[in-house]
Amino acid sequence: MTMAARSAVSGCSSALDRALAAGGGHRPVAEFLGLVAPGEVRDAVRRCLPVGTDAELHLVRAKLKPGRKLTAEYGVVLSPGGLERRILVTWVASGLPAPGRHASSEAEARRRGVLAPFRRSWATTGDGRMTVSVAPVDEAFPQLVRLHDPAHLHDLLARAFPAGPFGEVATGDVTVETVRYRPGHRHVLRVGAGVDGSAVFAKVYRDDTGRRTVGAAARAAAAFAAAGGEAVVTPPGPGAYSPAERAALWPEVPGTPLSEVITLSGRGAVDVVQAAGSTLRVLHDAGSADGSAEEPRSCPDAFGQAAETLRTAEVVDVLAPAVGARLRRTVGRVLESIAALPVEAPTLVHGDFKCDNLVVSGSRVHLLDFDRCGRGDPAADVGKFFADLRWWSAGDAAVRARLHAAFLDGYGAVDPARAARARAFDTLLQLRIAARRVPIQDPGWEERATRLVDAAVITLAEEPGP
Repeated sequence: MTMAARSAVSGCSSALDRALAAGGGHRPVAEFLGLVAPGEVRDAVRRCLPVGTDAELHLVRAKLKPGRKLTAEYGVVLSPGGLERRILVTWVASGLPAPGRHASSEAEARRRGVLAPFRRSWATTGDGRMTVSVAPVDEAFPQLVRLHDPAHLHDLLARAFPAGPFGEVATGDVTVETVRYRPGHRHVLRVGAGVDGSAVFAKVYRDDTGRRTVGAAARAAAAFAAAGGEAVVTPPGPGAYSPAERAALWPEVPGTPLSEVITLSGRGAVDVVQAAGSTLRVLHDAGSADGSAEEPRSCPDAFGQAAETLRTAEVVDVLAPAVGARLRRTVGRVLESIAALPVEAPTLVHGDFKCDNLVVSGSRVHLLDFDRCGRGDPAADVGKFFADLRWWSAGDAAVRARLHAAFLDGYGAVDPARAARARAFDTLLQLRIAARRVPIQDPGWEERATRLVDAAVITLAEEPGP
């Protein structure tokens, strides 16, 4: 019997066809992910594990490309209290190719002993329309298998952080947990140094983006150091880059994400948001001279961000055409608004300034994730943060208004042109959030997406600039 035959499980093509069909609305998607997919996925995972092994599954993220494919990342816990493994499940429309096995990566994972307890890294339905890939196997990222090998990681991290804890920790105490597993795209791992010990996050790339990101973080650190006491938000400790692994390595910063602080305490996050504002201003006011030979990259302008928003909104166009049409009209009005405004010289910007990238620890807040850091319009950072504060305020207008005011108290004076552009970027980000953050499996997806688009329209038309 071939491996493909042993890995085959039954599928439910009719429900899948309804979920993928353009014009079918959102309900078939939610029903497929909520009622059909769990059984299919559980069956496939059992095929990959030793007989009698059970696993607890939970859906991490699902993404629909209408008429083509549906992908879902699941967390798999094999024992109570055990580390979570990740799998990626792909369902495709009839006649389209599905992902195949990653044969060489699977063989390497077996050799290094990092596939166990899974017996295989791939399974498919009999009709070939659903496939399951198991971390850490990904042919596009052969280094991912090595980065799950405790012995290899121990040596790599001891060299990258000679003053860190990995030189004193036994190889057997090194643990690896997948934070993000999306074959063909960037992966994220958390590497632990013993029980209750320090940890490092590894971001794994297809190219040398990680090297540029480590340099961008160093530029930001220099700006904060020059500001002295004015900056109460700091980046994490110095990162390291491994060219051989194409991985950026970052010491973990203990604390609570600002998004969680807002969710739990609402107005209690005022001081932290004010600190975020003051430090973003330090970043925006910093020059680019930091002794680095590499010039910061250019960040997408309003037209680039609008194009990204429209690409993201494809799912809204198909599942809720009236909402999608309103979203697209609003993007057009945003571009008209920005085109009529004065521009300013690019500054150093973070590029992804949002609550999940700010970690609260004691009296300080740490700024993370410099993948998109570069030179661009500072209004884009302000607008994105305003939109993100709206999301985490969960519709509470009073909390949102207080957090916006706290940010501006920290950020300082904003000239009218920057304020107007920030309002436009705020609108764009709200539209992107409507298309991207509402879980596609949520039965109330259309209602929530509609409310978010309506709020974005109001922001552009009525709300004064920050």
